[in-house]
Amino acid sequence: MRIGYLLDANHREPGAAPPSPAEVASSMDALIEEAALAERAGFHSVAVPDRHRALECRFPGPEQLLTLLARDTERVAIGTFTFVGTLVHPMKAAEQFAVIDNLSRGRLFTTVSRGFLPAFWGQFGVPEERMLGRLQETLRIWQMAFEGERFSFEGRHWQVREGMLAPRPYQDGGWPLWGGGNASPAAARRSADYAESWTADPLPMTDAVWNERAGAYRERALELGKRPYVVVMRDGWVADTFEQAAREFGEHFATIARFYFRKGQLAGHPDYASEADLTPEKLAPHLVMGTPEQCRERLTRLHEERGVDYVMLCCRLTTGPSFEATREQILRMGEEVVQPLHARYPEPDHPAIPSGTR
Repeated sequence: MRIGYLLDANHREPGAAPPSPAEVASSMDALIEEAALAERAGFHSVAVPDRHRALECRFPGPEQLLTLLARDTERVAIGTFTFVGTLVHPMKAAEQFAVIDNLSRGRLFTTVSRGFLPAFWGQFGVPEERMLGRLQETLRIWQMAFEGERFSFEGRHWQVREGMLAPRPYQDGGWPLWGGGNASPAAARRSADYAESWTADPLPMTDAVWNERAGAYRERALELGKRPYVVVMRDGWVADTFEQAAREFGEHFATIARFYFRKGQLAGHPDYASEADLTPEKLAPHLVMGTPEQCRERLTRLHEERGVDYVMLCCRLTTGPSFEATREQILRMGEEVVQPLHARYPEPDHPAIPSGTR
């Protein structure tokens, strides 16, 4: 098992006014510093999300930040978690990711998904329909581009005329793709068709739902002759006591959970019938939060009970904690949680892991 660090590209204090240019620039620097600290602390990767159209957004889209990280890091895998593959032309995205793959000497991976926030599609004037078909065409164009030859493509949503991906990817055959669909068993199953892994988000999921979706992915991967590789995202915080961790971090996660609750993302979960149920204490089973021993135990259980191969850990959300507190947290989480678990388990040797880090 390996543990990566998810760098949230948003930053905004609760109730804050629109940021000044100086504040934006300062928080951009802080984000880059977080990534460098994660590498120093022993995390296996640094991943960034796809964000748009919000005052708290510092790096709209993952391509810009990953380009910087390709030069400012040396060993960690770098990638997206996730890249919304329905927003921009596939060749434009492929060009930018190919640059990142070369700058990083083959340390890139991309989690790819269709997305679900209408505001993102509205930002680019993309019709909010047939998104699955749009994503599938994106993936097909990437596969053709990875072959290194000039090609044309005439799809319902995207067209390419005598296209050529230049520069070519640093990694032979292109960088690893991670599947971003976890909204249903069908979405999880599709991940096996186009990707080397399946990823799940941090929102609460019952054991029955997990087994259904992870099982659908694993079954399809084996049908295709692939080795299943399961990745989950988790939010977490290590402290001297559970109560301290819940106080310093848990409420920030509860705020995010309430947002997704209002979007219908927790519908049907028996433990969360209303927003009042979304407290740090009730959400704790779905976090990596508490003492170092509690955090290590939670991650170990994910590996041994749910068969998780990789955890993408996030220690700062849009509303906080502060950059200063997060920097201290990254170093402590690395020393007391991440490094001991990495020492316990062997290095991963799987196509989902970028060749530059294997």
